[in-house]
Amino acid sequence: MKLTRGMQVFGTVANVSNQIQINTGTREVLENNGVKYFEGSFIPLQTWRTLSASELKKIDATGQTFSKYSKNLYVGEISEKIKNAFKLLHLNNCRIPDEVFPRFKAHKKDVKKINTVLHKFLKKCSSTGDFKFHKITRAMPNKETMTSFHVEGEFLHLGLHIDQSRHFKIHTAHKSGNRITINLSNETRSLIFTNLSMIQVYNLIRKKVDIKKITLNPDTIAMHFYRLYPEYPVLKLDLKPYQYYVAPTDNFFHDGSTMGTKYIDITIVYTGQFDQLP
Repeated sequence: MKLTRGMQVFGTVANVSNQIQINTGTREVLENNGVKYFEGSFIPLQTWRTLSASELKKIDATGQTFSKYSKNLYVGEISEKIKNAFKLLHLNNCRIPDEVFPRFKAHKKDVKKINTVLHKFLKKCSSTGDFKFHKITRAMPNKETMTSFHVEGEFLHLGLHIDQSRHFKIHTAHKSGNRITINLSNETRSLIFTNLSMIQVYNLIRKKVDIKKITLNPDTIAMHFYRLYPEYPVLKLDLKPYQYYVAPTDNFFHDGSTMGTKYIDITIVYTGQFDQLP
């Protein structure tokens, strides 16, 4: 199945097109390599390749002015000043996830420096100043997908999903704002995603089934779409250390991936309205 024009990747990172790959679709899983998933979960096929010239025209908008922040992605790299502030924490010395939070607690003065320089950067990215700290994530390496929840004594993964950071309906997902996720890891991590907004997905589902005969809402839309369109390609956007993405994660299917890495994954995430990127 061919890639449809939808969400695009903006940014100022040189040769970012070399950091984007495409595959041949998804598969439904309940368990994968010992990792358990919720019922109705889908993960990308590991058939990654570089994009053709015609595919790149549909997805790569780097160098252009960032627009429609609620429907597109932006890739950037934090400044040397912010990098140096984070380097004071020596996060690269952490070998297991449980070592990360104590490192922040043990360097309170350095964390204040980070907050100061990072807040200045984030204020420049938001015309409204409407943003807040969301979380610091840390996880073991070499994960095909990242997002999971602890349910009845075990972790269940979601696979490709929308975040639902606030209550919304399918047709209002684009109003939910977006988020900045900065890679603080030693290695490249990836954002895996389908480049279609929720309205595009809704319209594709409606082409194949009677909407009135199924339960279609933010909790079920991913399952219905991927069961109907298993051959629609997934994209993989690599993020090198200290690179970040801005993305409306309530409005498109996605997850993180650290396939092939050896060291723990660390990110810092802010949510809000980031609409005036450099």
